[in-house]
Amino acid sequence: MDFHTSTFNQAFALALLGCIIATAVVSIGGYLRRPHDLSTVGGSTVLRPGIRGWYFENLQPFVDLCVRWGVRPTYLSCAQLVGSVLVAACYGAGLLFTAGWLLLCTGTFDIIDGRVARRTNSGSRRGAFLDSVVDRFADSIAYLGLMIFFRDSWVVWAVFFALLGGLMVSYVRARAEGLGAQCTVGLLQRAERYVILGFGTIFGSLVEHISGSWLPAPHYWLIIVTIVVLAVLSNLTALQRVRHVWRVLGESSRA
Repeated sequence: MDFHTSTFNQAFALALLGCIIATAVVSIGGYLRRPHDLSTVGGSTVLRPGIRGWYFENLQPFVDLCVRWGVRPTYLSCAQLVGSVLVAACYGAGLLFTAGWLLLCTGTFDIIDGRVARRTNSGSRRGAFLDSVVDRFADSIAYLGLMIFFRDSWVVWAVFFALLGGLMVSYVRARAEGLGAQCTVGLLQRAERYVILGFGTIFGSLVEHISGSWLPAPHYWLIIVTIVVLAVLSNLTALQRVRHVWRVLGESSRA
């Protein structure tokens, strides 16, 4: 690659990064300046109710379109599964920027199918079961793509522990609910993991193009930091949930 081509790629990546950040700041700021009832939106340490409400508002046209066209929630769950396979393929092939956007899209399908089910009153126990199964496959397949990309690096172990932590977070909640205990506590729930990994991949890829050969190894350092953070916080969240369920079950047994 010659100097002019490299300079153009760096400038384009920098402009794209600035455009993404500016668009998000302006859009979220405009949303928060308008009055909204966020009492039913929910939130977490990472994704505050204002951020979730802003995102749900932007998804509303897609929900309306699905309802108008008669798209069933099951179809959206299947689209999420297919999308997760594409995410893994892009990660494995090194198309990190594309994989990050696809990952956010697959997570969005999971939000839309639930809202469509509520709008059309088409939710069912079979649909809820399928949705949970697809969620676990989608989580696992994305990480497997990253393991292929980092297969010759120590980072593969960080990816493995991020995958393990994510699965354990979901398992602890499912097992707790099977025993009659609610469990939604913890730093990183599923939506947070999607957002952190998706944007970490997108921004990490752009930073890699911007920095070029200016920064020393390791390459893709921002993506590596993202994966390590996910590995640590996902397993911490699983332990938080174990502690919470252990206390709740102990209190119920004494009641």
